[in-house]
Amino acid sequence: MVHNTSTMHTTLSSRTQRLETSLQIQVGFPGSLDKLDAESIVALERLGKYVMPGAEFNSSERDPPPRCHPGTRLSIVQRIRDWLQDLNRQKNLLWLQGPAGVGKSAIIQTLAESESKSNSVFATLFFSALNGRNDPNRVFITLAYQLAVQDPSYRAYVVELMLWDPRALDKAMSEQFRKLFIEPFTQRGIGGGSTPWLIVLDGLDECRPPDTRSQSEYKSERAQCEIIKLISTFVSEHPSAPLLWIISSRPESHLRAFFSRPDIYPTYWEEEVPIDSNEACQDVERYLRSEFENIHQQYPYHISPAAPWPCEQHFSMITYAALGHFVFAVTVAKFIEDPDIGDPIAQLEQILVIIGNPYMHIEGNPLAALDALYTSILRQINLATQPLTKRLLGYYVDVYHSSTYCSLLTVACNFLNIEQNRAYSALQKLYAVLNIPRPADVGEQPLKFLHKSFVDYLENEERSHSFLSSDDDMYEALWLCSARVLEQAVVPNEPTPDISKISLCWCPLEKSAQIQLQWRVYATAGRLFGGSIDLVEEEIILDGVRSIDFSAIIGGYLALSFNSIMYRMFFAHFVRLSAAHYTSHGLTRSINLEDVDMRHIRNDR
Repeated sequence: MVHNTSTMHTTLSSRTQRLETSLQIQVGFPGSLDKLDAESIVALERLGKYVMPGAEFNSSERDPPPRCHPGTRLSIVQRIRDWLQDLNRQKNLLWLQGPAGVGKSAIIQTLAESESKSNSVFATLFFSALNGRNDPNRVFITLAYQLAVQDPSYRAYVVELMLWDPRALDKAMSEQFRKLFIEPFTQRGIGGGSTPWLIVLDGLDECRPPDTRSQSEYKSERAQCEIIKLISTFVSEHPSAPLLWIISSRPESHLRAFFSRPDIYPTYWEEEVPIDSNEACQDVERYLRSEFENIHQQYPYHISPAAPWPCEQHFSMITYAALGHFVFAVTVAKFIEDPDIGDPIAQLEQILVIIGNPYMHIEGNPLAALDALYTSILRQINLATQPLTKRLLGYYVDVYHSSTYCSLLTVACNFLNIEQNRAYSALQKLYAVLNIPRPADVGEQPLKFLHKSFVDYLENEERSHSFLSSDDDMYEALWLCSARVLEQAVVPNEPTPDISKISLCWCPLEKSAQIQLQWRVYATAGRLFGGSIDLVEEEIILDGVRSIDFSAIIGGYLALSFNSIMYRMFFAHFVRLSAAHYTSHGLTRSINLEDVDMRHIRNDR
């Protein structure tokens, strides 16, 4: 009996030491833990089996983590710190949102490191679908584990919960939240009277069930929204509870819609991390100068100290291309510094080449890390909606440098004959790379690419794995849409088009807005009619133009709005083959100049 007791004490002592070491490594808890009894050890070990490893801010799996470069993101970090310290704050939930690659995780990491020095209780969860840290059923358990390590009163509650309900961790997410957060912090009064505890969830858009079936995307969105609902309801119904919450994510369509709900909107404060603000551009410039200085010091034998490196012209090219996009700047700096290559001057030259000509093939893609980000976003697009997504992206790549009206979503959709519901369905996975206006704003606010690097990526077949060019019908569809619109507007023997004949599948309510939209669709058709003809197969052109009265078009009313280069580009395509080829299709005929009434031709022509 004595032997068994001794063995048990030895085992518990060993398990206590292992648990102390594990907790200190995973959570960074300073010093020795208070004395743990056998029940606490068993409870914490059981809780630890449900935790997502590597989710903490100081986990070795995330080392080195992304963090704000010194002197950058100062204003946004300070605004969040002011909110944390504000004794009169009105809302206990913050949504930090911004597109892909703007540095949201770096901001969260910087805040977490600052909180760790203040001796306050806090928990962090950095989602990562790539690294398997994305199971929604483990979210609140992972957070609870970190809180239990840091606070004895909460740990005692968790131990009691595990004793009375050993299967509490196997319950649904809503029940987990009730047991681990609502009950201890509202009914038991844990944490009351102390500094509020901070709980952070970074990258919520990457939270998804471990399910590879077709409905997994729907389940992911539902799980993400449920997490928001649980937390927002908690802060709304229990404003005096000692918990502050930060949720960081991309502004995905389902998250935007859910945060906009009348029952959710009043419960949180929103902080946006813009991609191209003045502050972002200045921060990126400051970061790049610091990185180039470090590279200069790292390679003293490669770079001459006699002149600045890079020269101001090359530095300006890079900062202009970055335009406040931190992931672009970080990718460029890492490529130039690459110790496996060990030649920053040659690496810089490759960067300058691809910035100047994004379509050029270069061995060892300098922007591989950025491309991987864009590829992961495109892979989330549902296969059923992918053809429409490609068509819309192809259109916007085509009109990227065109007038603003071409970029209006209603113009694009009526040109492509895509209804409102189908358009938003096709674009719903692209909020991380596109600025997509709300339905109420589509008549005035254009859809925009958030960064030119995504346009360059789409246009380069090698980088985007032929995402657009693999759709053989895309450019043909753009051209045929032009032909369709022009055919609808053509009135034989009339000098001007009848734009009221142009059909609209996404139509504004006001008559004046309808007329303006029809003119814009007509103008877009005229621009793309000639501009994209060289990208279309010849037989497609013949089929598309057979029913259009070109004598009316050349008669002048397209010329009222468009430069004559459109006609030159169009007819240049036809003269490459014999006239007999087109005559056989009824598109051309021979005339005798003696039969032409010269009175209708100006003397100087």
